[in-house]
Amino acid sequence: MSLRLLQVVLPIASADDLETLLADVPPDLVWRDDVAGGLRFVSILLRADQVEPLSDALNERFRSEIGFRLILFPIEATKPQLPEPAPKPEPLESHEQSENGAPPVNEPSAAAPKPLIGRISREELYEDIAAGVSAGRLFVVMVVLSTVVAAAGLLRDSAAVIIGAMVIAPLLGPNMALALGTTLGDRTLIRRSLTANGMGGSIALAMSVVMGLLVPIDADGAELVARTTVGATDIVLALASGTAGALAFTTGAPATLVGVMVAVALLPPTTAAGLYFGMGDAGRGLSALSLVAVNVVCVNLAATATFLVQGIRPDTWWAADRARGATRRAIVAWVVLLALLGALLYMRSV
Repeated sequence: MSLRLLQVVLPIASADDLETLLADVPPDLVWRDDVAGGLRFVSILLRADQVEPLSDALNERFRSEIGFRLILFPIEATKPQLPEPAPKPEPLESHEQSENGAPPVNEPSAAAPKPLIGRISREELYEDIAAGVSAGRLFVVMVVLSTVVAAAGLLRDSAAVIIGAMVIAPLLGPNMALALGTTLGDRTLIRRSLTANGMGGSIALAMSVVMGLLVPIDADGAELVARTTVGATDIVLALASGTAGALAFTTGAPATLVGVMVAVALLPPTTAAGLYFGMGDAGRGLSALSLVAVNVVCVNLAATATFLVQGIRPDTWWAADRARGATRRAIVAWVVLLALLGALLYMRSV
């Protein structure tokens, strides 16, 4: 797991409480410096998966203190290397109780579940994903360019050109943001992701319709026809894409190639739908749109489930309570939509 430098600014008067929270951090990985204004500046070198528990504890204790600030930096390398962490003792069984009937102290009942795979902190994950949700000029330009390239690949029946379109399509961020916003109950992030997804899909569809009106099209081209059917492999592809995207972000892995996986599930069928609508073939256009709908549902369902498995939770109990409700409603909605789409596709096929 990669390293992070967590820097803390807080009043010197509260420094003793900070030292208590740093009791488990090796002393040679903590540096302290008093600065102007009665503040102490503390730098802590940690593994990425150790950041969230400590930052949550620091924020819980000091967030009301004037001058308190947390700053997080990624670390490329350090010498000497940090030793491998010692395995932690297993917690007591949940049925064990203390004399007064309270849960054992080493079993934090309110803590988030342990992630299946080591991950970065919630705050770092949020910033990484939120940065890719901007619906600004660059996003619009990249959607336009990727749609043009995808349409060219579909018209030329060229898989290589379609892959090129997926490389530049900016569709990963908005879909991961929707799943993360659902998991955290963050309405602002959900609104931003819906705006970006709606704008990107509308631009791609509208441009494709115009191209379908103006350009001669072979309606039976293999690449076009392939986007008008929905099968089990398409559902598996979309579920795998959503899972891979969420894992890439939570582990801090490069998400570029995963973005291609998400784009393959969303951009080509949207472009194919627009081309068919433009040439007047509404039946195939609707079939391609049904593939888009199935893929959107599967990508977000899988990403939301992956964030939950990875232990992504809000940092306060009241936000966690709100997020649980939002997540349950979203998962139920995605599952119901997938079932309805499956039933609709089945009825159309018989």
